[in-house]
Amino acid sequence: MSSYVKKFIESNPDANLIPVCPEVLGGLPVPRPPVKRRKGKVYETCSEKENRKNVTGKEVTDAFISGAELTLEIAKSKQCTKAILCKWSPSCGETGITTKLLQEHGIEVVNSF
Repeated sequence: MSSYVKKFIESNPDANLIPVCPEVLGGLPVPRPPVKRRKGKVYETCSEKENRKNVTGKEVTDAFISGAELTLEIAKSKQCTKAILCKWSPSCGETGITTKLLQEHGIEVVNSF
């Protein structure tokens, strides 16, 4: 658990934390292959770090979009005002699909972990 989340829980003891993973909600496996974003699309890539710049696998954009939409539905149904997301995730990072969608709907996003 990140220090941000620990501090948040300590200062907001009545907060209701709702764990979700947009990528899993979108139907992707755990673990999933690494991905690369190119021109608004998301593609699977090599597992070897030195070759990840190359797009080598199938396009999985729809899974990322679906997961973001389902995350938004959950957030709205629970009246969430803030989301704490993983900063290195292609869904949840600063420019991630889920991050952008939540922000567009007035949900504050904090990138942590």
